[in-house]
Amino acid sequence: MNRKELSTTLQDHRDWVHNRHASGKRADLRGADLRKVNFEGADLRFADLRAADLSGSNLSQADMSNADLRGANLSEAICISTKFVNARLEGANLYGVDLRTAVMEYSQMAGVNMTSRFQNILKDKPKSEEKSQEQKQTHEQRYEQQKGRGGR
Repeated sequence: MNRKELSTTLQDHRDWVHNRHASGKRADLRGADLRKVNFEGADLRFADLRAADLSGSNLSQADMSNADLRGANLSEAICISTKFVNARLEGANLYGVDLRTAVMEYSQMAGVNMTSRFQNILKDKPKSEEKSQEQKQTHEQRYEQQKGRGGR
């Protein structure tokens, strides 16, 4: 989908939403390649985005209420203050998504991947704990050696 087609689709969708579905057309973006597209502040209420690739997109302050995002890829998307009220997100990929102050009330999120870079930090934690434990044992061994020499 090129920019002109996307712009036309979004305009028709805006008309459809604001005219109580009398004119315009609901956005059908199923399976669309929308990587790194700027949707900041967009009105995407009721949009059909099933299996769409929104990875790296900016959806900040967009209204995605009642949108269908089942199976969509939103990995690394920016969704600051985005409204996902009653959105369908089943099976969506939300890896690394920035959801600060996003509104997720009543969202349907079964099977959603919400892992992040934080998971990698947790995986590394045992290694740092092992290192800490080794340092503690080394310190205790030195203390015991000094104690055995008469406190030197």
